[in-house]
Amino acid sequence: MRRRLGTVAWTVVIAGLAILTLPGGWLTDFSTALRPRQESRPSTVAGALPWLHVEHPAREPAFIADAMSRRVILRGVASGGLMDYWSGSDPATLRPAPFFPIDPTAYDNRCPPNAEAVWQPPLCRNDLSEMRALGFDVVRLALSWSLLEPQPGKYDRRYLDRIAQVVGWAGQEGIYVILDMHENAYSRYLARPSPPPLPGGAPTSLNQLSGAPPWAVITDFWPSEVFFGQRELNPAVFAAFNSFWLNRQVAGPTGEAPGSGLQDHYIGALAALVRRFKDSSTVAGYGIFNEPWPGFVPPPLFEDLFLFPFYRRVLDALTGAGDGIPCPSSAPAVPACGFRDLGIGDRAQLFFVEPDHLREQTDFPTSLPLPFSSAGNLVYAIHSYTHVFTLDALAGQDPRGASYPPGGFELSYDSGQLEARALRAALFVDELGNQPADDAILLANQLQAQERHRVGAILWVWKQNCAVVPTWGVYDGLYDGQRDQRCAYDRPLVARDPSVKPQNGCLRLDRERLLARVWPRAMAGTSSNVTYSYEPGTGLFNLVASAPAGAPETLLFVPRQVRGTVAVTGAAIMSGTDRRPDGSRLVHLQPQGGLYQVVVLPAALNLTSCAAT
Repeated sequence: MRRRLGTVAWTVVIAGLAILTLPGGWLTDFSTALRPRQESRPSTVAGALPWLHVEHPAREPAFIADAMSRRVILRGVASGGLMDYWSGSDPATLRPAPFFPIDPTAYDNRCPPNAEAVWQPPLCRNDLSEMRALGFDVVRLALSWSLLEPQPGKYDRRYLDRIAQVVGWAGQEGIYVILDMHENAYSRYLARPSPPPLPGGAPTSLNQLSGAPPWAVITDFWPSEVFFGQRELNPAVFAAFNSFWLNRQVAGPTGEAPGSGLQDHYIGALAALVRRFKDSSTVAGYGIFNEPWPGFVPPPLFEDLFLFPFYRRVLDALTGAGDGIPCPSSAPAVPACGFRDLGIGDRAQLFFVEPDHLREQTDFPTSLPLPFSSAGNLVYAIHSYTHVFTLDALAGQDPRGASYPPGGFELSYDSGQLEARALRAALFVDELGNQPADDAILLANQLQAQERHRVGAILWVWKQNCAVVPTWGVYDGLYDGQRDQRCAYDRPLVARDPSVKPQNGCLRLDRERLLARVWPRAMAGTSSNVTYSYEPGTGLFNLVASAPAGAPETLLFVPRQVRGTVAVTGAAIMSGTDRRPDGSRLVHLQPQGGLYQVVVLPAALNLTSCAAT
């Protein structure tokens, strides 16, 4: 039998091809002349959410905008309720089998029984209503490749129906959805050797791993074990990612996939997702790949030779951008290669692209960002984990006196804006998080930085089960879970526990105080003439902006928790207020040409009262 070429050898071969293919060995040199294309914008059906796009003003950074070209600030949470989490009960065949049902009828007017075997509960109809009550207008819906394409080239229509069910709920609540192809340490279908064969290693715990189906996990001879308690510091994870970036071939029929390589299959799964939701304005866009890990290729070679070319291939396939050179299907992942247009058609949705996962440790770029696609609706989505994953946290420093990063919370946002502008993309924070005990120093400062930089963000995570055992990347959500109960991650599942409530205890009042805040959802004008801030202790909000006469209205959201009176001075008038049944307000502000100020006066906050049971 012919022996397969090892992962490291493939890396050397493809890197050599890249250096021969592109002058100087840098993938993106050819793309400096790319200019973002204007994507088509379908008309909005009455009652539907407005379509979003990326606006590219002259001499100004790009931003997410609505059909009136107003800057849109999206704020929300991420949910893992549709993910393929490990529960300790995998069948011997290792076929993808979701713990919670993916049949939409299981959620009709009810919520399936929750259980402590997985750390996030099922996502049910009440969750969207609760998000709306906190003022959120976007949910990042984490999805699993293993459930979307459980067998090569075969896309699970029930899973797509289940996603559509959640998108429908969100639309009813006026909440946008980001459909996020999520992974953590590549896949939960890695092996679990015991005892570890290498010194210093520990057995792999699969409870937080997710992503690829078992047939897409190619690790060659590398053992699966964890070092320094970090799930990504696993030789098998490195090897699996390398196989993906090299587009290693999958044996057997390709089915509906556009090729036989791992990336071909992944692009086919994304295409199935986009085809299903391309006509829905509720779907703001698609997260192409969560937290890409470089495998054995260090930055900046990883980004230039593998990551950005992969994103370009995805965008070529899904938008018809055609920026890469023609290469045959299933070809090795040579950096200059593009991908054929899969004929999905026009769309006006956003595509969220993330940098190397290592950026979370540095808070600044690990490569020189250069344009890689002419697709006009690109969003550069960073994960901002200052003092959580940054070098000071890895060294065990207290965030109150940390020596890194320089500039504190500003570095991540300042550098992110520079990176986004270089990529001709809008900036967005599609993930941040920390344990609730650290909210006063971590979450509060992140929210203030977002206001200073006029950028939207997603909090990880919405809800969790039981009392989370603290590990890297595992955080309590907005609800306090089942007190005095530990998650049964590593115990074999015996039976589901119907006593564990889908609501997961009480809403954390400190988090409600921080997150249910006043902010401008949509506003006219450039980034240089708007400042705003919110004081969560008193409900005081202050906005100063200027816009020409006749500019579209600014929409100011005031959640039900904030009771203060809205006052407007200067060159704007309050043209109306939409009062909603939950007590929230959407204030319409019409610019009159010039500088104006909006203040929400301090008042006692109306926080949720919840008796723990």
